[in-house]
Amino acid sequence: MIEKVIEKFRDAIGEDFYSQNQQKIVFAISVHSIECWLLPLYYTDNKKAKYINCLKTLNDKVFKKHKFTIDKNAKNPKYYREISKQYGKHKVLMQHYQDNPSLKTFIEEIQSRNIQIVVEDGW
Repeated sequence: MIEKVIEKFRDAIGEDFYSQNQQKIVFAISVHSIECWLLPLYYTDNKKAKYINCLKTLNDKVFKKHKFTIDKNAKNPKYYREISKQYGKHKVLMQHYQDNPSLKTFIEEIQSRNIQIVVEDGW
């Protein structure tokens, strides 16, 4: 599925542009929703690897911990910053990225290119 989405993006941006800029482009494709990437932060069982109905699964734990939920029609960036901030810690990200198949694909792509992510103040 990830490869098919990347193919569509490549078609949309044009093969010439992609060929010239391929080393500068990293695709972050979450399957089926970005909320799936957050599940390993909140689950230790098999739910951490889910890729279907992740928003509901995430909201079950988010509400218990943070006392809010993510509305599927009005996603508040402030909420996402709060529930994902643990991934700002390299150790936490390295502990959990392998638990979700599409997050694993993304992190391994970054690692294979030896891309260094610099964290800026205020993130």
